[in-house]
Amino acid sequence: MGESFHSLAFQYRVSHSWISVILREVVEAIIKRMFHVVLPTPTMGQFQKIAQQYSTKWNFPNCIGAIDGKHVRIKAPKNSGSLFYNYKDYHAMVMLAVVDTDCKFTAVDVGSYGREGDAGIFLKSEIGRRIKNNTFNVPHHQKPYLEQTLLYLMSL
Repeated sequence: MGESFHSLAFQYRVSHSWISVILREVVEAIIKRMFHVVLPTPTMGQFQKIAQQYSTKWNFPNCIGAIDGKHVRIKAPKNSGSLFYNYKDYHAMVMLAVVDTDCKFTAVDVGSYGREGDAGIFLKSEIGRRIKNNTFNVPHHQKPYLEQTLLYLMSL
């Protein structure tokens, strides 16, 4: 389930403020070293397979993924003002995810402010930047559709 910082502090005989520092460093190290192993960037071949599956399974040609944002409720960080406060009337951080036809993650961006919308988050996310810079391995025949989608998102 999970432990509180105070409980961990008692178990390991360190102050609860040090637990937060240690936890942050460990999580950052895991993300830095393991994220590309756990969720690598899809190859062009994988995207072509996903596009074929979308066409066959959902009758949706030239689609390489479905994208959406999820607001994850958080405790408001100190001095954050209304950055994390969303339209659902609570503080949140947004996870933006791209999924394949079986709803399995192919790309994830976590950490945007709760007050932002999906389109704005997409445009400033690593996923959006890599797609715009042509470094996301998008198959060539999907690029005209992708460019139309990006232009639409930018106009929102």
